[in-house]
Amino acid sequence: LEIGPKKMKLALALSALAIYSQTAEVTADQSTIGITLNAGSNTAANAMAGFLRGFQQQKVNINGEERPALEAMDFMASCSGGGFPSIIYHYQNSTTIDELLDAAGPNDPSQITEEVLNTIPKNSMFTAFSAHAIPSLMSAVIGATKAGGEEAPWPLFVSQHFLQPFGIEAGTPLSSIRDDVKTKPIVVASMIGPTEGYPYLRDTVLNRDFFTDHNENLTMLEMVDEEDEEFYALIDEMNRVTGESDIPRRTDLDFLRQLADKNGFQIPLPAFFTDTGFALPLSGSVATFEYEGVGNQTEPIESFDFQGPYTATYDELSSENDTFPLEMMLGIGTDLLGLFPSTRNILSKISDAVDFLTGEPLNSSDLESIPLSLPVSTVDGSRDLVFTDGGANDYTGLPALLTKKPDKVIVCFVGSPGIASKSLGLEIASTISFHVFKDFGQYFGLIKHVDPDSTEAAQRLSHLFDLYSNNENQFVKLVKNFESLRDAGEPLVTTLEGLDVVTNDFWGIEGGWKVDVTFVHMFGVPQ
Repeated sequence: LEIGPKKMKLALALSALAIYSQTAEVTADQSTIGITLNAGSNTAANAMAGFLRGFQQQKVNINGEERPALEAMDFMASCSGGGFPSIIYHYQNSTTIDELLDAAGPNDPSQITEEVLNTIPKNSMFTAFSAHAIPSLMSAVIGATKAGGEEAPWPLFVSQHFLQPFGIEAGTPLSSIRDDVKTKPIVVASMIGPTEGYPYLRDTVLNRDFFTDHNENLTMLEMVDEEDEEFYALIDEMNRVTGESDIPRRTDLDFLRQLADKNGFQIPLPAFFTDTGFALPLSGSVATFEYEGVGNQTEPIESFDFQGPYTATYDELSSENDTFPLEMMLGIGTDLLGLFPSTRNILSKISDAVDFLTGEPLNSSDLESIPLSLPVSTVDGSRDLVFTDGGANDYTGLPALLTKKPDKVIVCFVGSPGIASKSLGLEIASTISFHVFKDFGQYFGLIKHVDPDSTEAAQRLSHLFDLYSNNENQFVKLVKNFESLRDAGEPLVTTLEGLDVVTNDFWGIEGGWKVDVTFVHMFGVPQ
């Protein structure tokens, strides 16, 4: 929940290495361009804001006029922590975009000094990402408790810590995007079952049977062409540094759908918000959600049938007295309390701290079981379903963006190499093939044994591209391009052109078209 000022500013320095501010030409060919901002809590929020800063600094020629590169983009899709800078950028009312993104700051790596690293412009969004989060969370817990335990604390925290400092008041409608912002936001979320099963379903049921079945039937899936020597050489490299022996196979989305039907759809399902409405995009045949024999309730969790895709406007999600507000949307899309049991335990610790400091005991136990829910139409009526952080289904925002059929996409990505080196070892953390498989392998339809207890297990539903688009293994191409750039001392920025998009009913993606995807990976930046 907290990041130091030096590390925060370092994110800007690293972004500057990846994005230079030379003027580029953008032709008026009406291409639709999207950008994605990845998950990763406050670290990702910092880094993704750094990317936005770089694109604001970079000037492009749009119809004969030199403008910030951000104005050439049409969509900005975000997942989890990437949603904070996206929503602040789209809705803030406190200053200019240049000030918000510190566009006047240095962008040449040679200009990055200790003083620069420790200076955070007061009007920039980076103040929110370097400020202590605990006071805002304490305030949200107190507010939610005094509201009678009927209001979830996370949207209150999001409003107080990330939105209100930038003039975005509580209750702001999603239609009020700034006039000088050209992009439309997309925020990824995950559906984790009916409200009466929260949080038990998320913590102990979802993914378990589904991916246990998947692992038991893994050998049924098609292997990558055995004559693809470069691919298997990369897999051997990965297995050598990880000590594993698994050989990835090719994802079969029809098979995954059969497993979902068999296991009563006891998996997180993708959802997303835009500035105009909400979507639960699961398409195809009727899906039966079954919960017989699961749950910690005295009453059983009733099954229901769902025929998607489901969409709703914000008027439809609003009541007579309450408009569906921005903080609820961003709260759902970044809801660490719903995603991780360990973060839910923070609430009781905060209550203890408030009791110690004020002598006023808080009963926050009920707050841990308050879900963020929305009414969703079913075959027979409506159910209140729980939605949480999109990290349960994705890490970048790319699948949701593809539902808009863009011509070109820029995937901005930062992982956690420091954490990887500590937990996995330096050799693994510095192996590009390992990171490309971990971060993007599922997009190319590569899958192997999945830990059923992993919070991120259902990200394996995100097969997006034909592995052999343009008759060339695109996973291998991405790894090789990154390795060549690293060896040349260059930032890891490369484009895969003409990727064939596949149909994916879990995400509501209609296949049969091509897209150019530029991957910008903040990995292995030179000292």
